[in-house]
Amino acid sequence: MGKILQSDSISTTTSINFQKFLNQKSIISILENTISINNASIYIINQEGQVVFGVYKQDLTQMYPVENGENTLGWVIGDNNSSQISDLLSYLIKQEIEKKSLAQELLDKYEEIDLIDEISTEITISLDLIKLAKLVLDKVASVIQCNYGAIILIKPNSSELKVLTKFGKADFLSTYLNFTEGIIHNIIDKGEGEIVNDVCQDKRCSENDKHIGSLICVPFKTKQGVIAAIIIGSQASIYYTTKELRLLNIFTTQAAIAIEKGLLYEQSLLDAQNAQKQAQQLQKTLRKLQQTQAQLVHSEKMSSLGQMVAGIGHEIRNPINFIKGNLGYGCNYAQDLIDLISLYTKYYPQTVPEIEQKIEDINLEFIIQDFPQLLSSMKFGANRIKDIVRSLGIFSHLDKTKMKAFNIHEGIDGTLMILRHRLQSNENRLEIEIIKKYSELPLIECYAGQLNQVFMNIISNAIDALDEYGKPEGNIIEIRTQILKETSRGIEPQDRSIIVCIADNGPGIPEDIQQKLYEPFFTTKKVGKGTGLGMAISYEIVVEKHHGNLECISQIGKGTEFQIEIPIPCLQENLS
Repeated sequence: MGKILQSDSISTTTSINFQKFLNQKSIISILENTISINNASIYIINQEGQVVFGVYKQDLTQMYPVENGENTLGWVIGDNNSSQISDLLSYLIKQEIEKKSLAQELLDKYEEIDLIDEISTEITISLDLIKLAKLVLDKVASVIQCNYGAIILIKPNSSELKVLTKFGKADFLSTYLNFTEGIIHNIIDKGEGEIVNDVCQDKRCSENDKHIGSLICVPFKTKQGVIAAIIIGSQASIYYTTKELRLLNIFTTQAAIAIEKGLLYEQSLLDAQNAQKQAQQLQKTLRKLQQTQAQLVHSEKMSSLGQMVAGIGHEIRNPINFIKGNLGYGCNYAQDLIDLISLYTKYYPQTVPEIEQKIEDINLEFIIQDFPQLLSSMKFGANRIKDIVRSLGIFSHLDKTKMKAFNIHEGIDGTLMILRHRLQSNENRLEIEIIKKYSELPLIECYAGQLNQVFMNIISNAIDALDEYGKPEGNIIEIRTQILKETSRGIEPQDRSIIVCIADNGPGIPEDIQQKLYEPFFTTKKVGKGTGLGMAISYEIVVEKHHGNLECISQIGKGTEFQIEIPIPCLQENLS
């Protein structure tokens, strides 16, 4: 404390009513804030085992004593997060006892005790450091003559000083505190309050001190050391006495406890914020890992599907080429045989009974008419299989590590070929009609397999919507393609884009769901029907991989349209 105090010893034997102490508004406020910060669950009992704070909970078994020196006043019953609360209560009780002891001691010595009680009550309630410092400074200025004043904070483990609050002509402090010399620094280093009535005559006076007339500086001391200091004074010379120093010491005794409590509270808030940020970061990292894992699994499935499709296509291609190649000869042979039979019928109308019976048994006339049609159907089927194999080959592009020139229309048609079975009518709806409105497009450099995956996801979703909300007047999926001269990125001629629009006449998508469409794991489908990754992966492929744009336009009751915009880095002359 300041130099005028005869003893720093404070009695800790003063008794305290534990119940009354806990009923104070300030203590209740501190308890509630600390419980919230530490996410603790507690109740408090006194020495007789009666609950004096909170509500008894059978599942809370950990006991932490609330002590006053060697005496135990009660216990905090709670979980593993509750020990800090018992420590805080013990600390606050000790503060309360020290405050009462000091007040009792000062009651016999100083007539200013009423003012001390007033400020003590006010500063105990506040946990805001700046408000607390301003309150103390205002009270000091009301009883001690001065035209400037400030409370400065000393940063832990350093000699750096920070102005917490100030009034009057104290602007010099902002520059002055950047130095480690001078009268104020010397007083703080010693840790004892001091009066300097003629600053310029003091041997410690530095160049920065010379514009100060008189001052009183008293450090705020706790067991951890000096945590702050109050400075008041006048730029003109005023003769301060030990009476002013004594008053300032009294103020700082109370304020030191309150400021220490405020610092503890701010640190608790900071620790809680840091813990919350860490938890949020961990949650974000975990979600990213889950998303990455799911996308890897999804990509592996698509790769496996592509390999399987490519393998099946390869196995089918050879025999179907053999069948298709021989069907042409088969048709010619069949026609030659039919012509030969016709000649026999013409020149040998009378045959033996055995041949006539055979002609009747096999229905030769029907065979002559149907056999060419049968071979023609087989040829059509072989061509159909060949188209399917070709579509599978286009869809199953396995080289996803580098861009290749790609025909967008072939990719869409291949996807439609694979989904053809889902377009047929079922018990819930009529057949889905596909309307194609293709424009002439150049080949574009892209990741073909990944774009096919986008087409598959969007068209599959459109089919799902029509499966659930099919319209009796007809179900339509319309696919349009065109070249855009004005793009979402600008209107430069070299920055043209291809746009693919896939629209359905389904129920539409509500606006709140549209905002979540590209979020990983978000799905409106029933459990087991969707992973919630299709649109998220599609967005990543279009926007991140191809630097394009994916937009959803939807109206309830009218349908949904997805616009896939892919930039054309270099126009190809070979048009589809």
